[in-house]
Amino acid sequence: MNLIEQARGRFAEHVTSRQSLDDPVGVRARVLSTEEAIGQSPFSDLAILRGKEVMIEAAFREARGHAFTDSPGDWSGTLREALLLPLDNSRNRALLLAIMNAVLRESGLVAGTVHCRNGDIALCGQEMASLLREEFGTARVGLVGYQPGLVAGLVSRFGAENVAVTDLLESNIGRVVDGVEIWDGAVRTLELVDKSDLLLVTGSAAANGTLDDLVASAEGRGIPLIVFGVTGAAIARLCGLRRLCLRAT
Repeated sequence: MNLIEQARGRFAEHVTSRQSLDDPVGVRARVLSTEEAIGQSPFSDLAILRGKEVMIEAAFREARGHAFTDSPGDWSGTLREALLLPLDNSRNRALLLAIMNAVLRESGLVAGTVHCRNGDIALCGQEMASLLREEFGTARVGLVGYQPGLVAGLVSRFGAENVAVTDLLESNIGRVVDGVEIWDGAVRTLELVDKSDLLLVTGSAAANGTLDDLVASAEGRGIPLIVFGVTGAAIARLCGLRRLCLRAT
């Protein structure tokens, strides 16, 4: 059973012990505009600003949960209907991730499920890199999923020679950012894992279906894996993965 299926099973146990699956309150999810999602970012090359990804927001009672996806869609229904979503496509995986984020946020099991905005995007990268440098010292860091603020922070704390980045977005592949070339994640992620002492993985990997292989690769190499970002809040909590997201609310 893959990680998102495991998370759904544990999520089902959680919700059935606390409220009816047919609660008429239900869950609703919608696509956010860029301004709603991140405000005014200091980085112009975020995937959401280039039209390659969008943010969906799920709401349950007073709680909200965000998730990035390249296959957006609005949705509303009961918790039972949410648990029955087929997980064979990125749209439904992202919907479930956002829904789990909102529901677990409402019950107090996760925090930081709403994406940071404006200048906090850059501050998050610097703060996360500082925290990691303090914990891991001089390490080779592999970043799966290009995030410009995090790349800048990692390079400033670890040096460009100790940072490797992969991404699946074709327009990013081959670019050099802060002295680091962005590799093709479809063919060079194993190479990145092999040369890294620490792996940072975007929560969007749970939506696009690549998280399982990344976790298995990190475990095979015996290196720590940390999920970053809002998308992975609930799945990290439910599957026992470490997550960092310092500026989300």
